[in-house]
Amino acid sequence: MDAAETDIDARLYKASADLVSELQTKLPLLVWHGGHQQKKRLRTHVPYAKSTSLCLILDRFQEWPQLLDQVLASLIGTIVEGFTTFITQCPDAYENRPSTTPSSGPTEVIVPLPTALGQLLYAFCKVRGYKVIVRLLSNEPRYVEPMLSCIQDWNDSATTKSMSGLVWPQRYIMLLWLSHLMLAPFDLSTLSNADAPQIDPKLQHLCEDLPDIAQSVLSIALDSLTSPSKERESACILLVRLALRRDLQAFNLAARLVEHSSSCLLNGETQTQTVYHYLGHLSLLYSVVNLGTSSEVAPFLAKVYTLANSLAITGTGERISAIRDLAPARKYFVKILRVCVTHAIALAGSGKGFDEETTNSWLEDSIQFYLESLGDKDSPVRMAASKALSVVALKLDVSMASELVDAAIGALSENVLLEDPRTMRVMAKTDLPNDQTVLYTRNLSAVDPLQWHGLMLTLGHFLFRRSAPLYQLPETIEALLLGLEFEQRSHAGTSVGVNVRDGACFGVWSLARKYSTAELEDVDCASVAGISTTNQTTPQSILQIMATRLVLSGCLDPSGNIRRGSSAALQELIGRHPDSIVQGIPVVQVVDYTAVARRSRAMIEVTAQAAALDEQYHTALLHALIGWRGARAADADSRRWAVTALRNLYNSTPLTLKIQTLEKLRDGLHRLGPRNLATTAGARHGLLLCVAAVIDSLVALPPSQAPEILSLVDSVDMVAAAGDVGSRTTADLEVAMEGICTFVESLAKFKVTISPKSEAEHAHFAKQILPLIDRCIVTAERPLTIEACSKAIVAVFPMLQESDQTALLESWLDAKQQQKHADLTCKGRLTAMAHLHGLTEHQQSSVRILIFLQSLVGAKDSSIEVKVAALESLCLLVSSSPTKTLPPLPNLRETLIAGLTDYTNDQRGDVGSLVRLQSLEAIEALRTHQAPEDLLNDLTPYVARLAAEKLNKVRHRAWHCLRGIYGEEELPDSFQHLEDVSSQAYYRHLLQLISAKKLQKHLLVGLCSSFGGTDEVNRASCTAFASFALGIDKDSRSDFVHMVLRTLVQHLINTAAGEDRDIIPALGFMTFILDQEFIPDVDLRMDWTTVWDMIQKVHNPTISLERTNTIAQFYRVLAAVPVMRTKSLDKLTRFLLHRYPKIRNTAADILYELCSDQDFVKADWNTAAATNKPLVLDIRRRLGVTGKAAAAAGSK
Repeated sequence: MDAAETDIDARLYKASADLVSELQTKLPLLVWHGGHQQKKRLRTHVPYAKSTSLCLILDRFQEWPQLLDQVLASLIGTIVEGFTTFITQCPDAYENRPSTTPSSGPTEVIVPLPTALGQLLYAFCKVRGYKVIVRLLSNEPRYVEPMLSCIQDWNDSATTKSMSGLVWPQRYIMLLWLSHLMLAPFDLSTLSNADAPQIDPKLQHLCEDLPDIAQSVLSIALDSLTSPSKERESACILLVRLALRRDLQAFNLAARLVEHSSSCLLNGETQTQTVYHYLGHLSLLYSVVNLGTSSEVAPFLAKVYTLANSLAITGTGERISAIRDLAPARKYFVKILRVCVTHAIALAGSGKGFDEETTNSWLEDSIQFYLESLGDKDSPVRMAASKALSVVALKLDVSMASELVDAAIGALSENVLLEDPRTMRVMAKTDLPNDQTVLYTRNLSAVDPLQWHGLMLTLGHFLFRRSAPLYQLPETIEALLLGLEFEQRSHAGTSVGVNVRDGACFGVWSLARKYSTAELEDVDCASVAGISTTNQTTPQSILQIMATRLVLSGCLDPSGNIRRGSSAALQELIGRHPDSIVQGIPVVQVVDYTAVARRSRAMIEVTAQAAALDEQYHTALLHALIGWRGARAADADSRRWAVTALRNLYNSTPLTLKIQTLEKLRDGLHRLGPRNLATTAGARHGLLLCVAAVIDSLVALPPSQAPEILSLVDSVDMVAAAGDVGSRTTADLEVAMEGICTFVESLAKFKVTISPKSEAEHAHFAKQILPLIDRCIVTAERPLTIEACSKAIVAVFPMLQESDQTALLESWLDAKQQQKHADLTCKGRLTAMAHLHGLTEHQQSSVRILIFLQSLVGAKDSSIEVKVAALESLCLLVSSSPTKTLPPLPNLRETLIAGLTDYTNDQRGDVGSLVRLQSLEAIEALRTHQAPEDLLNDLTPYVARLAAEKLNKVRHRAWHCLRGIYGEEELPDSFQHLEDVSSQAYYRHLLQLISAKKLQKHLLVGLCSSFGGTDEVNRASCTAFASFALGIDKDSRSDFVHMVLRTLVQHLINTAAGEDRDIIPALGFMTFILDQEFIPDVDLRMDWTTVWDMIQKVHNPTISLERTNTIAQFYRVLAAVPVMRTKSLDKLTRFLLHRYPKIRNTAADILYELCSDQDFVKADWNTAAATNKPLVLDIRRRLGVTGKAAAAAGSK
């Protein structure tokens, strides 16, 4: 996971200097004519595209905003200077549309400068955060009035004039800027020197007696408070800054705003209010109470609390229900109640108006609401509730805070079941005393994952603020460790436990950060339930246990966020508590944040490295790999990776632990249901793969221990382990079959190795297991399942007696013995036959397998899938044979030629290409095993044809096969990539082989196919052919071109009765060659009679429209040959009366090109053919192609 050139962060860091330089150059030019150097005149309008391009540059810094810090002040300064200059010197220019300059395009958008600068400032806020950017804005009070005036005037222009008004990023920035200007340290009344502002009558009660500036600000901010865009946030900030100003507190503006928002939330028609209306006023209420001091909010605190309590808890009605349905509104309820309670606690402690009874009542209601909100369906609400509980707990005394922690821990105990590890009996946690639950496993299948997420976050916040007392750490740690391993699945099969584990990671991180080593080491492990480790002889500290659990999560968790979060928590744990963790620094280095990002690497490489550090990591990972994160994982790939990791770990695992693991896996298999569906099939797959891994690791046992281990292995009930394999074939069943066959393979090899002399027992075992394997073989369709089935039958087949081996193969080859005909030619059977060919000692069966596979390739009634499977089996058969000792393969040449020339088409397209590709693979296998040279020589022309055909994949594979046959010295260019074989260079390179006579015909036929391919392939092949032909000297070129034409004529004669896909490209390619006029004497050396006979065979009455059009083009080039002109004109003029207008128009265009007669242009060839018949007869007479003239021409 090193930072490569393709890594976004690395590329941004390298390009940052250029990007910053571009910003420094272009930004001043956007604001000023002449840039920073001159600053002669401010631009009033700028192209929208230029400001957008600068915003796009800024967006690239979102992943690394600190790269802008060195130039941030100067860039913001340029924008601020331009903006303030505009609003003070030329605000009226905003409404004037500039005339379009001649240089600007008709669609170029021109916007006012403040609009462009507002969007740029908003882009800066996105990248660096508004709190950083707002500090760089000008805070001079002299800009307050111009800013207000511009906002009002520019907004009014949207209705009074044909202007677009302010866009929301611009309003957001201007309101944010105004909020910064509200920090002016003197009364706003001193700034009120303009006319009295016009205020909405509905806001008169708010603006009464306020300074004019304050009235204007109120009007503007309240108008944006209910906006659906981000300007709602800046409007809220502006209102709070205004209300909490010292000079306006005398007017009780904050209380007025609270009263106004309360009225807006509770009154009015529900149908007319939008979602943003409620959210705007709720955010205002929260901000006023949150940003004000306790004394400032005391006058209206009870009102705000009563309102929030009514909306959140006690109130009823349609409006309140509509507000409660909004997740952001519920989050605001939590936050408002939180700040109200904290203010009440502070006021009660200082004796300023709040009695203890009222405060306690508020506390009880709010805490109950927080606890209920921890199970809310929306994550933001749960996060707000968890934070609220921790903040309130921080304000309480230790005893009351511990009660809150107890409440959270108690909620975590609800619906938790206890599971006896030995009997698997499940009972409620409340059925046993707490001191008797330590050794039981926690079963979390009945708990609410949403509530657990909220509770985990709550514990994390408690720990981060040290609200949890030391004596509650055992229960807290127990809950966090349970959370780290929490997993549930929805009805759709998706994981719903990721958030819980994420919250647990935060909790462990907070615990490690906020509590000292001594405090954590004082926790008694015996008091923490569910953490006992099997075979752990030395006592462990709670720090070591947490580190081990974090290693498990970091290596095995299915979620990448959790693996990285566990790595971060582990780093914090070891960094804060050094010398408390075994191999602490090496563990952090192994379970690295970047190393665990990819799951396959985390499960295989990181797991092996962590297990090698210490025995306790090894043992814990071994047990976890057979759990829900490994063998019982949701996806098949993760289960396979878990088994790969297990095999690595078993190399250093003691025998006793292997036996214990095998017993545990066996018991897990026996408890599975018989149906191979969903999670049951996945668990069966993973557990059987793990059993196979354990058995493979036990092969090298000493003879004294063999009987005991063999007895243990035989105790696995095959019927219970396999389940029901006779049901309908599904993806789940195939996955289970993969596990079954892998287990059978390992079991067979183990029996043969441990007791090689027990042939009778082996034969009995093989006969018993054979029906199960055969069922898997005929059912399997996926490559991994077929491979597992083949390995299983290869392992079991030698255990059978010779007669049983022969009977098995004969039954597979006999159609009458199949339950259904498809079983005879299924891919699993064919693959298994190829593997068993070299194992059988019965020569007749071996020969029958070869004949059967070859017959399937050439059979007309075989489907494409069967042909491909048969060819794959032939490849396996050849590949499994020793070099230079190929088995006798009768009729192999004919079989492979049938595959290489399979051009079957159906509704899926050219499905024959699959057969051609597999035939090429078979030839490659023959070549690598040094097949007879005469066989390869016979097949090479067909390979050359495929190397020139139109399909890229076939062409690419055929080229590499051809290169293997001829050698790299003769064909040096490799053309490794698929797109390389569509280039002119490739075809030019391929044409070098045309000098070999045995390849000429096939190469030209292949080029014809490419001529009918895509435009890219057509251009490349034609250009390469022309280049090659013109590169030959004149004498040799004439012979070459005539050879090509003769070959194509003969090919068209042979395939005249064929399909359009063969005829049309060949005719088109021949037309192209004649069109190019490579040689001047083409008419003297060609046998034109043969050419004419060929075209007449191709041109029959039932041909398609496309072929007719191609023939018309061919007549066009034939008309250029003197001896063929009359005949060609005769045919073309007959086309003028063709039944399809397209052909009549094509013929007219060609004849006009040949004869330049205006009649071809004036006539309407789209009308009925009979309408133009007199004109056509006259044209034929004038061209001399009627009656005796045509007959005379035909006799020449």
